[in-house]
Amino acid sequence: MENKNNITVFGATGRIGKELLKLLSQAQISVTAVTRDKNKAVIFPGVVWVEADMSDKASLAAALRGSRAVFLVSSVGKDFVTQQNNVIEAAQKLGVGHLVKLSSGVADKESPLYIPRVHGEVEAFLQTSGLPYTILRANGMMQNWLGELAESVKLERKFYESTGDGKRAYVDIRDIAEVAFKVLTAPQAHNNKTHLLTSDEAVNYDQVARALSDVVGEAVTYVPISLDEAGREMKESGMPGWAVETFLAYDQAQRNGQAEFVSRAVQDILAKPARTIEDFVLDYADRFR
Repeated sequence: MENKNNITVFGATGRIGKELLKLLSQAQISVTAVTRDKNKAVIFPGVVWVEADMSDKASLAAALRGSRAVFLVSSVGKDFVTQQNNVIEAAQKLGVGHLVKLSSGVADKESPLYIPRVHGEVEAFLQTSGLPYTILRANGMMQNWLGELAESVKLERKFYESTGDGKRAYVDIRDIAEVAFKVLTAPQAHNNKTHLLTSDEAVNYDQVARALSDVVGEAVTYVPISLDEAGREMKESGMPGWAVETFLAYDQAQRNGQAEFVSRAVQDILAKPARTIEDFVLDYADRFR
């Protein structure tokens, strides 16, 4: 009988994937990291990199051989459902013991919005696959602030968002990775469960600006912009229409006070408080100064 002692990580070159690889490597767990391009591989002790394409079922079977558990995350595109379902199907056929899927915080296969809908469709496929699973639904991620927002803070000590004074319990991807590690290494307690991952407090961007001011040492200002203005900027950046529609709907919901939900899942699973926005901006202070 084949020895299944490996954990396979898809999306291994992404932000969450790399954090998870670091944790698994530190725990001296045998890991297969899957990528379409080995040139993007990051070296960690005990991690073996393999090239595979989620559209190619043969390459998936090779990547999953010997796996006892799988972590599945990938960027959303036009073939998202087919690709993720291919991984689930291959894992089921090979007798993988558990699959952890990172999903949208508002996944819903009936949603009119593309991103929640495709995540919901994959969730439904996973739930009926017969494969033991855990779904991690992640809320807005703090690390998304390390792009344009951080650059804007660096250049002009201002940043621009279209969420009004609406609140959201943003989650640090390091907490997501730690939860994934716990589930992958001790899956029994999370078998066929769905966990919503948030921080312990919903905050608005005025609060984020205050936290940034403290670490930058100068006043940082949040400048609210309209949804129309945000939509124009997204389109000008080349973002596809389905993504623009989804992100504007997220911002609209937050403006309307419909995104303030808080879950205790991170705290309960990790037995410690979720990272706060103050923790986040302090740890990444150099990116904002």
